Amino acid sequence: MSRALGEGSCKPITPLKDIPEDQPEAGIGRLFTLDQPTSLNTLVERIKKHLNIEHVRVATSMKHGKQEGQYPKNIKTIGICAGSGSSVLLPAKADLYFTGEMSHHEVLACVEDNTSVVLCEHTNTERGYLSNVLKPRLEKLFSEEENQIEIVVSQVDRDPLQVM
Repeated sequence: MSRALGEGSCKPITPLKDIPEDQPEAGIGRLFTLDQPTSLNTLVERIKKHLNIEHVRVATSMKHGKQEGQYPKNIKTIGICAGSGSSVLLPAKADLYFTGEMSHHEVLACVEDNTSVVLCEHTNTERGYLSNVLKPRLEKLFSEEENQIEIVVSQVDRDPLQVM
């Protein structure tokens, strides 16, 4: 997901204790640092485009809100966790949290702590990983087997919650 946000560097929020040799960046969640600070509005548009969704829910901290009609370009660090990310994200200090869902009180605590939040709904943040990352990895893993296994990602699965 970090690739969609702009140029920058990424590291796990919680690195694995026993890191596999071929996966030096293995861990839980991601802390992405943009090369150039960016506005909340720009990041929201990038997220919507990347996830191919029309709407997200946004909680804006005072630090990132509109000032004189413009969003300031002051977001540099982004905590990322697909699905329900609060337990992963809250220990990491970032300008923005990008996840699927958080509770009302967790969002309020983030905003109070000058961290804005973008919620994209649980399954919307996981779906791209299945097709773009997991499926190719499984295909590679099972292509070495004698019995070919077809890996299929549902084309009809969708978020059960709809905006009306």
